[in-house]
Amino acid sequence: MPRTVIIGAGIIGVSTAYYLSHSVSSNKENTITVVDPCAPAAGASGKAAGFLSRNWTGKETSALENLSFELYKDLAKRYGGAEEWGYRQCRVLTVVAGKAGDQTQDIQWSETGPKTMRVAEYTGKLNWLKPGIIERQNLLGDPESFAQW
Repeated sequence: MPRTVIIGAGIIGVSTAYYLSHSVSSNKENTITVVDPCAPAAGASGKAAGFLSRNWTGKETSALENLSFELYKDLAKRYGGAEEWGYRQCRVLTVVAGKAGDQTQDIQWSETGPKTMRVAEYTGKLNWLKPGIIERQNLLGDPESFAQW
C-alpha cells in the first residue's frame, strides 16, 4: 500500500495533504500522514492571525501569491468559510497614534519589503478609537487584496 508522509502541520503541510487527497490522480489506497511535533498551525501559520494578502511579494512569487489567495476564496465558498471559520475579505489599515507631545516613529519598508503594495490615505472614521489620538491612517488594501480567517 502506498504511503505519503508530510512533515509539518502548518498551512503548507495541511494544504498539501488536502490537495493530494482530492487529486484526480490520487490513488485511493494511498495513506497520507501529516507529522509535526507541535499542534497544527502552532508556528508561523498560527501566528499570522489568519491574515491573507496578495500584492505583498515581488514579481518572482506574485503568481503563487495570487493563486494562494484565490484558493482560499474557493475553499471558503466550498466549505462555508464565512460561517465555519470566519473567513472574510476586508480592508487593511495602518494607523499611527499617540498623545500630544509623544514621539511616534513610522515603520519604513526596506528594500526587501513589499514592492507592489499600494498605500493610500484613508479618511474613514475609526469611531472605536479614542478621539484625537490618530495622527495618520493609510489604506494598505481593499477586500480584493486582503482577507482573514
